[in-house]
Amino acid sequence: MQISWPAPAGVNYSVEAAPTVLGPWVPVNNTAQPGMQQISLPASAWMQCFRLRPAP
Repeated sequence: MQISWPAPAGVNYSVEAAPTVLGPWVPVNNTAQPGMQQISLPASAWMQCFRLRPAP
């Protein structure tokens, strides 16, 4: 599965996942590299929610 998002130049995000929108939110190990705007994750049988957080 690929997740992609628009991001202005110089702004980087990390991806977090949770079983529901209420959390608990945990970082996804396969986070995007600086300047990238997509990541690839293995598909699973469990539904997950994803969100972007500004990365330092």
